[in-house]
Amino acid sequence: MKELSVHSLDLKEYLISSVRRALFSNVTRNIKYVVADLLGNKIKKFERNYMKIIYISNSIIPSRSANSIHVMKMCQSFASLGHEVILLAPDFCDEYEKNILDDFSFYNVEKTFKLVKLKVPKIKGKTFLYTLKIFLYLINNKSDLVYGRFILGCYLSTFIKRKTVFESHSSIYKDNKLSQNIFNKLIRSSFFKKLVVISQKLKDIYIEEDIISEKIFVAHDGADEVKNLEEKISLKEYGKLNIGYIGHLYEGKGMEVIEQIAPKLPDFRFHIVGGTLKDIEYWSEKMNFKNVFFYGFVRQDLVQKYINSMDICLLPNQNIIFTHGDSKQNISEYTSPLKMFEYMASKKAIIASDLPVLKEVLTPKNAYLVGYNDYDNWIDAIHVLENENIRKEKGMQAYQDFKVNYSWKQRAKNILKAIE
Repeated sequence: MKELSVHSLDLKEYLISSVRRALFSNVTRNIKYVVADLLGNKIKKFERNYMKIIYISNSIIPSRSANSIHVMKMCQSFASLGHEVILLAPDFCDEYEKNILDDFSFYNVEKTFKLVKLKVPKIKGKTFLYTLKIFLYLINNKSDLVYGRFILGCYLSTFIKRKTVFESHSSIYKDNKLSQNIFNKLIRSSFFKKLVVISQKLKDIYIEEDIISEKIFVAHDGADEVKNLEEKISLKEYGKLNIGYIGHLYEGKGMEVIEQIAPKLPDFRFHIVGGTLKDIEYWSEKMNFKNVFFYGFVRQDLVQKYINSMDICLLPNQNIIFTHGDSKQNISEYTSPLKMFEYMASKKAIIASDLPVLKEVLTPKNAYLVGYNDYDNWIDAIHVLENENIRKEKGMQAYQDFKVNYSWKQRAKNILKAIE
């Protein structure tokens, strides 16, 4: 091979080229780092640019849960940054969404990471058996970072001296005693690097429990960049304006608002996407109005088409929200709704409840904020947004804010930067 001439290249280029070659030879580590110091630590950055990340979840994949959507989207985002990502999930096949041929397409994510389902028998104590399976997997598979939302798995990761990040979407201190004890041990470990939470309010809750502020990083949820805003679905009926709600229909999510305002806006059409059959039956009986339409659950790859078809999108969270099967925690205090970011990514005019946690993201510039139970103001906001120019202005500002701060990829970047 022809020798590289120092005289033919800028000196800095020559040094960088030489060091890159040294990375793939048997040059000693000390020599590499001497040169790296001269170049502003470029070699260190090069070496740590790639990581093998094991993501520990307790998500049922595939399922309709927001938890599983979040986990799949974050793994895709870590992988998009050039890292090798392995997602661990329990193989509880009896709880899967039926008739799903491909898990990745169900969540509308690319196959850029590996999904490993650990088989666990359907018996009492299956969660602990799953935890043991995680432990054995970690022992037999090296990683640079363990990231997760499953507290037991994350604790065992630190136990075997793995660099670990735990993400929390609710207060552990309102969970069972076992989880609290495990969490207290987790955060005392020298291998525990960061607690990621989804809102400033949730961070404040942990600080009140004497968790050091510097250990906590706020990362609001996110959404994907929208590839095609013109790809729409055929709605059941079209009105003066088409007003959309996407998400669950359980108590506190805002069906109460639509129930009150829809009959007073007969020329407008309300399109409700999502919900279980039980919830749809309940609300369709209460809202037997000619201008309200229910579409039921739709797959992630179709959700965007519905959002694209709306003129206005609603986020009518109430001041009390209990998720299905959990009456212990009022998530309204610290929630970070996925649909909020999906609306923003879609350049939609948003009308939202003026709850403090939503105002961590939404402002009077990028949304209309009204009292969660001030139904007259909800109606007034819809009338204001009859003006197409105002709709476009609000939607564009929401999109600009999303693009800078709230894409899944940006969220992944921010988290990894916080743990450097």
